[in-house]
Amino acid sequence: MQRFNALNFWEKPLRMIWRVEKNQRASHLVGTAHFFPHSFARAFTRLLRDAATALFEGPLDDASSARIAEYGRQGVGVPTFVEMLTPETIRAIERILRARLDNQNGDGWLLSLVERKPVYFESFTRDIRPWAAFFSIWQTYLGWKYSMDLQGYQIARKLGKPIQFLETLDEQLAVLDNIPLDRIARQLNDVENWERYKNEYVQIFLDGDLDKMMAFTSRFVTRGPVVVGARDQILFDRMNPIFAREDAVAFIGFPHIPGVTKLFRDAGYAVTQARE
Repeated sequence: MQRFNALNFWEKPLRMIWRVEKNQRASHLVGTAHFFPHSFARAFTRLLRDAATALFEGPLDDASSARIAEYGRQGVGVPTFVEMLTPETIRAIERILRARLDNQNGDGWLLSLVERKPVYFESFTRDIRPWAAFFSIWQTYLGWKYSMDLQGYQIARKLGKPIQFLETLDEQLAVLDNIPLDRIARQLNDVENWERYKNEYVQIFLDGDLDKMMAFTSRFVTRGPVVVGARDQILFDRMNPIFAREDAVAFIGFPHIPGVTKLFRDAGYAVTQARE
């Protein structure tokens, strides 16, 4: 009888991989989901073991993460999406946050305050930058423990691989600050469909069906032209010289894959999906 292994349960095959080849050089693109319920540690280790360099969208070190968190808290005077939410949405999100967080911290005394005045929702949104408020709420709702980008980064460091970041922290923060408030409000107001969206999202990603994934997530907060659009060209321009001289693995958000792979094909590369 095969013994149950908790690690194997959380590990899944990785199908969002593309092989990029030219002049006897072969690199790989990994289309990442920034939050995910399953680990891809073994797949990342196999990819990175033979790579000369590991590339990531933006800085993932502790100091950069701390700076992002601190910047996200600097929302005094910044326009907010709260007024764009229905009272029903706020109450539903409050219930979700309460269910998640009360189980973790045992602050049952807060419940007496919630009926008349939301507690968690206000703490997540008051004087917080809109993107930071959204992602704090969304990540708390999901409760997923893995970040594909961070996991890849940690494995690359463990393997001693040179690491390069394709964007600066300032560039990434500027993109986040320009996410339209109406996109954030629309996703939050759709709270009743979050569970269905979450489950389908995971299955489509695990299937490696990029076309379906792109269509399914088209209304997600980070799928607007500000976040994708011109950044495809930036990512390609910064990856291309590296791919031309050495075999590398680049971890980029899956919404960038269609645009970036087109640019690589236009530059004479052969690009094929290389499922694990």
